[in-house]
Order: sequence, then structure tokens, then C-alpha cells
Amino acid sequence: MKKIKCAMFSDSFFPYWSGREQVVHNLMKEHIKRIDAQLFCPKIKGKMEGFEDENLPYKVFRCNSISFGNTGYLSLPNKKFKQQVKSFAPNIIHVQTKYGLMNYALKYKKKYNVPVITTMHTNYPLIYKNIKPKFIGNYALKRIVKVLNKCDGIISVSEMRKQEMINLGVKTPITVIKNGINFHNITTDLEEQKSIAFRVGGIYKSNFNLIFAGRLEELKNVLFSLKVVKKLVENKIPIHFTLIGNGKDENLYKDFVEKNNLQNNITFTGKIDNREILNILFKFSDLFLFTSLTESDGLVVSECAYQKTPSIIMENTPACERIKNNFNGFICENDINEFVNKLTEIYNNKELLKEVSENAKNTIPKSWEDVAKEYEKYYESVIKHNEKD
Repeated sequence: MKKIKCAMFSDSFFPYWSGREQVVHNLMKEHIKRIDAQLFCPKIKGKMEGFEDENLPYKVFRCNSISFGNTGYLSLPNKKFKQQVKSFAPNIIHVQTKYGLMNYALKYKKKYNVPVITTMHTNYPLIYKNIKPKFIGNYALKRIVKVLNKCDGIISVSEMRKQEMINLGVKTPITVIKNGINFHNITTDLEEQKSIAFRVGGIYKSNFNLIFAGRLEELKNVLFSLKVVKKLVENKIPIHFTLIGNGKDENLYKDFVEKNNLQNNITFTGKIDNREILNILFKFSDLFLFTSLTESDGLVVSECAYQKTPSIIMENTPACERIKNNFNGFICENDINEFVNKLTEIYNNKELLKEVSENAKNTIPKSWEDVAKEYEKYYESVIKHNEKD
């Protein structure tokens, strides 16, 4: 078989930084070690130090775009951009988004008989359910199903998301490949680590330290977590909660903290790009508090596990697929009082927490190298199937 030539398409990339962009970046870094791979994405305003296109180890080609909302971009492939794709002559296109460049990918597929696959990162039913008026959300969901049924293959990062899309009418075969992480080993000396943990995150040894990292917005269910912490404080548990990140609802959460006199128990760090500092904060925390209902496979659950910090997760969410309750993490029902009771139980059982922490590191993290190899094997099977047809 000829060498795989993968064109990676994504309508969202650096300098915007969320889970999808990290997946694209880490896959591309690994792919170029074994296959031909190039990234095609839109121009996006802003700059992220050290992650400019010229500093990346793989080739990036960008097209014009228009922005919508706070973080959305619609790609507008021009003649030059299309020529760059054609010159690369991919034998598979991997699309990370379902609009903009997906439309172009499907046209390219039809014209040049090149298979198109896509990864599902998003909980589409939940996202579109909240769109008003309702008929617009229903239309958008039907469009997603229609697009997915035009692809040659679909990757889901969780079994739950796979089943949701099948239930909605997706006929294209869906394969599950979980996300990976970069195995970051902290190099800072121990005393400096302790200083950073306290100075940046407010993390102190005598506290029961919880942590969250992600966008500070309603979709992440952050207010639920803050209410849990409020009740723990009222119950005299020496709790501290560190929130890493920023977002459109950040001021709402800070107002909640101020109104409930929780300033000594909660620290907002803002966005942190430095991986060393992030991993130090993960390492010195006792638990990652993950109450999001929308995640498909939160990378940070694995990143925390690698630092021996297990997660407490909302039941019946895709993140639970990595967790065995009371073995390598904790699962709790969607109820504030139940979370309070569970966290109190964990606080009072240090031996259980220590054992679960060890198991989390030993069973949850998966390297991006291994994940990329799974993708490459999948690419090969899709290309072979397309050649037979």
C-alpha cells in the first residue's frame, strides 16, 4: 500500500485553545513521524506565544474566514487554499469539524474519490437542544446527521457519543478511539513545586484541595461545583477549590464567590498555558472536580491521573467510561447533596484516596503516540476499502 497522505481539516485551531485544538496538534505531531500529514484550517485572530504556524513541526495552510460568536470561525476556502490541498494530493481527509471545511472536504471526495472521515468531539444533541427557537436546533441536528452519513468513517471518543449518534440515525460505521495525553514529567525541584502550587493555585497541604481546568461557562456546569464547595465549607470541611481557565461566565462565578464569602476557599488562576505549572497544580491537588455534562472525553481527566490526582465525575457521562468507581476515580449522581456526601466520605478516608490515586495513574493515561497509531491503522483500513470500491 502507498504511504498514507492525510489532510487534516479543522475550522478551529490555534490561537484558540480548547480540547479539539489540542487533539489536532497532538495527532499532527505524532502523524508526521510515520505518515505524510498536513493541516488545513482558517485564519484566526490573535497570537499564542510559541505556537505560531512557523514554530509548529508540521505544515499548516490557512484560508480566509469569518468569525461568529466568541470562538467560532467559518472557513472560506479560496483558490490558493484549494490548490494547496490539490498539490498535496491526500489519499484520506480527516475532518475535525462539521461545517465550513467539512463542506469542502465532501466536494473534494466527490471530485477526486478521496475518502473523508471525521472525529466527533461534541455532544450535538445537548448543544442543539438549547438553541432557540427550537426548530433551528432541530434543523442543525438533522444537518449534522446528514453530513455524518456522507462520510466514509466516523471516530467517536466515547461509546456513549457513538450510541447517541446511532440513535439519531447515523448509518456510517463508527469506531471508538479515546484521546491521549502527553506524559509530562515535572522537572522543578520539590520546594519550588510547593511554592508554585500555593502561589498560583492557593493549594496548601492542610486543605482538602479540589481542582478544575477548563472554560468557565455554563456548559461546563461550573456553578454546580461552586455550590458543592459552598456546602462543604458550611459543613466545616477544610476545602479549597482551584479553577484554572477563563470564559464568558467567569464574572458570574466570581460574583457567586464574593456573595457567599468564599474568597478564602476558592482561587481563580485565569488561563495557564505553561504545562509545567499546570501539572504542578494537578499534582498537589487531591481531586479533579468534573461536573460537566457535555464533555465527550475530557483530556484533563487523564492529565490529572498521570499526576496521581483522580477525578470525581458526574454519572452517565462519557468521562465515566474511563472510571471504575472507588478504584481509579469516583462517580456520583447529578445531585449537589450527593456530591457533598461523596466528597466528605473521600476526605474522611485518606487510605482509599491514596489507593485510588495510584490506580488512576496506572490505568487511565494513554499516550498520543499510541492513539495516533490507532488512527493510522484506521486510515489504512478506510483507504483500502475505498480502493476496492
